[in-house]
Amino acid sequence: INCVLSDTSCAWDSTYWYRKKLDSTNEESTSKGGRYVETVNSESTSFSLRINDLTVEDSGTYRCRAYGLLWSCSFDEYGGGT
Repeated sequence: INCVLSDTSCAWDSTYWYRKKLDSTNEESTSKGGRYVETVNSESTSFSLRINDLTVEDSGTYRCRAYGLLWSCSFDEYGGGT
């Protein structure tokens, strides 16, 4: 799942990932670590989340949220459903 930040003027500091299951209106936070592996490019303008050992329970629409240093910038990007 890729997340490309459109504002390159911010110094991006932290990212968070969320999933909305197909049969739900609520989002849940996805913790990095374990099966969820995040990769950040060297310029910190794109992030990706890889889910290892994918199951049907991982289905849904994913969203990344990034915050800049001192939380002065924020960005949301929705990915497609799986």
